[in-house]
This record gives sequence, structure tokens and C-alpha cells, in this order.
Amino acid sequence: MPTHVFKPTRNPPRWWDRLLVHPMDTTVAAVAVLFGVLVVLSLIVPDFIPSKSMDKMPWPIVILVSGFLGTGGLLALTGLNWWGDKVSTGWAIEQLGWWMAAGGFATYSLSVSWHYPGSAFAWGVPLALGIGSVVRAVSIIMIERSVRRALAEVEGHQHE
Repeated sequence: MPTHVFKPTRNPPRWWDRLLVHPMDTTVAAVAVLFGVLVVLSLIVPDFIPSKSMDKMPWPIVILVSGFLGTGGLLALTGLNWWGDKVSTGWAIEQLGWWMAAGGFATYSLSVSWHYPGSAFAWGVPLALGIGSVVRAVSIIMIERSVRRALAEVEGHQHE
């Protein structure tokens, strides 16, 4: 399916090009950051409750979930928009972000399902986002392995 992916013509690609290549990844990472920020705000502003199920959780768990989501989302966005020369550094940062976001989404999903088991949509969406985060983290491993194999093959042909 290589024809189903936008290929930027600029090198290096601009942020808009990267958004067009990774629209869902960027959106999910932004949602993770937004969720993390909203939960931190709820700890600072007592009357602000972005999630009734999170409101029932002990505050150390709330901090953990918001920290994992917010930090994970920021790391994923940083890796997706990596500007450095070492692409593997960007992949490592993005991958760590997705693992963290997956943990935050999964914990949030468990909280909602525990307090509101009948709200399948309310706990199913974060569960799906967590699964998607894991899939993206695994896909980065596969992308990196594929690129390293291709580089080794090219280097092998140069030494012949």
C-alpha cells in the first residue's frame, strides 16, 4: 500500500508535510497531551472536573495517568516531528512516547470501566487509543529493523 501514503516533496519536510504523513498519530498524540493538561488543571482548579471517573480515583493515580498521557503525547509529537540528523533518535523518542501514552490510556480506560462499566463508549475509546499507541510503538520497531536491513544490504553491495 505504498501509494496510500502522502510523500512530501520538500526535504526536510515541514510540520504540515509531517501532519499529512501521520494524521492519526499526530491527532492521538495531541489528544494525549490535551488530556494530560486537563487533568493537571483539575488538580490546580478544584471545581474543574474533566472526567467524573478520574475524579473518583486517588490523586496519585490521577497524577500518574496525566503524567503518562501528557509526557507520552509530547514525546510522540517530538519524535513524529524530529528535526535531528539521527532518525533513530527520533524513532526512540516517539516510541517511548507511545508506550507511555498506551499506559495512560489503558489506565484511564480501566478507571472508567471500573466506575462506569455500562459506558462502553467512554472506556472503549481510550482503550482503542491505547491499543493504537501500542501498535504504533511496535510499527516503529518494524520500520527501524527494515531500514537497518536495507542499509546493511546497501553497505554490503558497496564493499563487493
